Amino acid sequence: MFRAAWLAGLAGGALAGSSVVLPRQAHSMVVAGRQRSGTPVEIEKIRWGEDPERQSGQLYLPDPIVWSGGDRRPTYPVMVFFHGGGWTDTSGPEYCQAAARDLACYGVAVWMPTYRGTPSPGGWPMTFDDAADGLDFVRELGAHADFTPNLERVHVTGHSAGGQLAAWVSARNAFPAGTPGAGSGPSGDRVRVRSVTALSAVLDLDKAVTEDDDHWALDVMGGRPDEHPDRYRRVSPLRGLPSSVPVNVLHGRADSTVPVNTLRDYLKRHAQTGNTGRVILLDGAEHNDFVALRNRAWAVAREVCLSSVGTQEDRARTGATP
Repeated sequence: MFRAAWLAGLAGGALAGSSVVLPRQAHSMVVAGRQRSGTPVEIEKIRWGEDPERQSGQLYLPDPIVWSGGDRRPTYPVMVFFHGGGWTDTSGPEYCQAAARDLACYGVAVWMPTYRGTPSPGGWPMTFDDAADGLDFVRELGAHADFTPNLERVHVTGHSAGGQLAAWVSARNAFPAGTPGAGSGPSGDRVRVRSVTALSAVLDLDKAVTEDDDHWALDVMGGRPDEHPDRYRRVSPLRGLPSSVPVNVLHGRADSTVPVNTLRDYLKRHAQTGNTGRVILLDGAEHNDFVALRNRAWAVAREVCLSSVGTQEDRARTGATP
């Protein structure tokens, strides 16, 4: 009872200063100061690694007719979107594609890298290496499409297991040497993340395994926390706090896949460390609602993502397009 009341109080406080898009605004023309316009351009199967099936990605670009400003190589902010599916090798980004296209309608380039999963050839540490390398490939996207990624405006989101990857990779520089992704190259070559939006995410790997019996988390980590404590210390988003990067946490109270109660230590530390990200716990929202285009939860998620990116006027002040 105390935990439920504490979570309710935390969510209420976080929502107080937030502008939330209502369900009827599933196709709102203006969200977070950004105008919805055009039909996104989709570029499939951009290979970023040696494995063409597992180390590739899809790129969604804003419609150049309405978003390029006449520039042959317009500059866009980038949202890196990690799909979920329990970190398994059979998972893919297909169920998140509609959400990615929707974001691109508001002038944001969306990069969806895939990664090696369990039981093979992914797992520890390959899945996490791939998440870090997929993020850093943002630097190379301009070689595969007629645009320039704004490396000063790279944001990350992810759903479920992908939310864990998003929250973890944003804090990788805070983890010790030898952590997957932290030592993949000179720190100057790593793409810097400006914000994270974690959707229905696994943010405390220890509790996911010990309290929720999450066999997907157990598989990707290669064992339980008491068997591999160092692994859990290196990649659990909880251990990435405090963080200078705003981490937005969006979760449904009706989520039975990743119960909100397993996030209690993360949310407590998020508040205690003064993280500037928003925490929104939605009554009645289930696990996949935050990527379901016509669900009120996606309207909220979209508003939070686009608010993190900033308005079109913000882009103009940085000298970027749009």
